Amino acid sequence: KFFKVITINKRVTFPYLYLDANLKQEIIDLINSKREGNYWDFKKIHHSNNASLLHDILSLANSVTKSNKYLIYGVSDPAQGCEVVGITEENRKSQTDLIDFIRAQPFSGDNRPEVELRTITIDKKDIDVLTIFDHPNKPYYLTKNYKQVKANFIYTRNFDTNTPIDKSADITHIEKMWRERFSLDIQPAKRMVELLNKPQEWDKDAGKAGYTYHKYHPEFQVQFGETKEITDVYSYFYINERSFIGTASFKYLSTELFSLSYICCDETRIELANPKNGRVRNGSREIRYMYYVTESKQGAFLNFITNGNISFESTLAEPPFLIYRDKRERNQFEHYLENNIDKLDGIEDSEWGLITQKRIDQNNERFLFKPVEMTKVVQ
Repeated sequence: KFFKVITINKRVTFPYLYLDANLKQEIIDLINSKREGNYWDFKKIHHSNNASLLHDILSLANSVTKSNKYLIYGVSDPAQGCEVVGITEENRKSQTDLIDFIRAQPFSGDNRPEVELRTITIDKKDIDVLTIFDHPNKPYYLTKNYKQVKANFIYTRNFDTNTPIDKSADITHIEKMWRERFSLDIQPAKRMVELLNKPQEWDKDAGKAGYTYHKYHPEFQVQFGETKEITDVYSYFYINERSFIGTASFKYLSTELFSLSYICCDETRIELANPKNGRVRNGSREIRYMYYVTESKQGAFLNFITNGNISFESTLAEPPFLIYRDKRERNQFEHYLENNIDKLDGIEDSEWGLITQKRIDQNNERFLFKPVEMTKVVQ
C-alpha cells in the first residue's frame, strides 16, 4: 500500500522553432560562403525538368560527405553572388509532390533517399530547403531509365559538380559508397556503437557468464565485469533499494575499444546503462537530474542492455530519467529549463518523488539530487 504507479512523460518533443533555428543558421552560413559544395546546391527556382531534379537528388544523396545534403531554392548560383532572391510559385513543389515523385521511381532494392522540404525566411524572403538525409544506404540508383537519367548509373557529387547525367561516377567514388553501406569505412569503436543498436543480432547466451558476441561479426564482443553494491538516488525510486554497479568492456578481437558502467537495480530485477548526471544553474540555484543520450555510446549500450525495448520500470516503480535524441536536444532543453525555472516550480510535487525523499531521509542518506525536483524535470 506504500507504493503506487506515477505516470510521467518519458519524452520531450520540442516545437519546430528550435529545429528551424538550427537549419536556418546552417543555410545562412552556406549562403555566406558564396559557393556551392559537396553537400549543397543553390537554385533560383524549382526544377522545371523532373529528370534534372532526380539527377540532382541522386547526386547529392550519393555524396559520401558525412552530413545531410541540401537543395536550396530561392538563391542564385555563385556566379550571381549567391543572392537571396526568394522563392516564386513557378514550378514550385510541395513535400508531398517530391515524396510521391521519388516513391514512383524504380530504385534498386526499393532503397530510396529520404527527403524533407522546409520553408524558411531570410532577409524577409522565403526560400525552400530540400533536405536529403544522410544515410549509409549508398549508392542509390535506378533499375530503369527515367528520361535522361540512366538505369544502373551511379551519380554523385564531387566538390560543386554533379556526375554528368550521361555518365556514371568514377570507380573510386563508387567504391567509397559501397564501403559506407557495409560499414567498412568506420573505425571499430564507431562500428561497435552501430552493432549495439541492433541487440537482436547478439548472442547473449554464449555459455560463458558475462560474455557476449555479435552473431555475424564475432570479433566484436562485450564482457561484463563483476558488480559491487552501491546506493544512489535512483536506488530509492525502486521498491527494493539494493543496487549494484559494474563495468562492461567493449572489445574488437583482443583490443578494448572502450568501457562503460552498468547498474542493476531493484535487487537485480532490472539492468541499465549507468545514466549521466545533468546540472542546470540559475543564479544560486542548481537543478540536478539524470539522463541518457540515444545517439551516444551510452545510449547504444542502453538499447543493447534492454534488448531494444528501453524501459526503466520494475515492480510498479520507475526512476525519472530523461532520454534525449542527441547532444543538441540536451543543450536546447537545459537552456529552456534555465530560463523557465518558474514553470518547474509551478508543477505540483509528485507523490512518487515525495515517497522517495521520505525513504532517503529514513535511511539517513544524503544526495545532491532531489527526487521531487527530478520528477518535475521529466514532466
